[in-house]
Amino acid sequence: MLQPMIMIGCGGSGQKAVRYVRDSVKRHLEHRGWTGDFPKAWQFIAVDTLTTQEDPSIPFLPNNDYVSVPLKFNTYQGLSQAIDAKFGVDINPKAFRDLQGWRPNPSQVTVPLMAGAGQLRAVGRTAGVLALQDHVANRLKFAFTQCTAGGPELAEVSKHLGVNVPPGTPVPDPITIVVGSMAGGRSEEHT
Repeated sequence: MLQPMIMIGCGGSGQKAVRYVRDSVKRHLEHRGWTGDFPKAWQFIAVDTLTTQEDPSIPFLPNNDYVSVPLKFNTYQGLSQAIDAKFGVDINPKAFRDLQGWRPNPSQVTVPLMAGAGQLRAVGRTAGVLALQDHVANRLKFAFTQCTAGGPELAEVSKHLGVNVPPGTPVPDPITIVVGSMAGGRSEEHT
């Protein structure tokens, strides 16, 4: 049986890569005569600060596969205040220490979060601190559930593509791939 897979694209370059790969897989399946839905056991997820997917030259992911991390915050200043309130030195000293030194100074970030992180990786990471705890975590849990639930369908896709699947073959654990950019964003730290 083919392997279940979860591919997660982080940031602008990562989400574009995931969209491109998903589209390529979809076209390959269509070329091989697959007429069913896109296999549930192959999950493609994008996580970004933008509220919508950019670059329409690459087919968009289904809406539930695109996770915007700024949540309700329009500005980095508001996001930073929410993180300080949730992980303050008196509330969670270890988390407070872990969040010091790498986050940009709120007075130096002027880009609206809904317009992206302004190519500042630390802004995207900061937005992810809150979103990863629930919004992103829930989507990832759902992805793992879909990989397991999509086993019978994946067996059919596998057979359709010429992969032998003996009866009773268990659904393998999914391969998880995280894609991001090494060159995108600005690498300097703001304190």
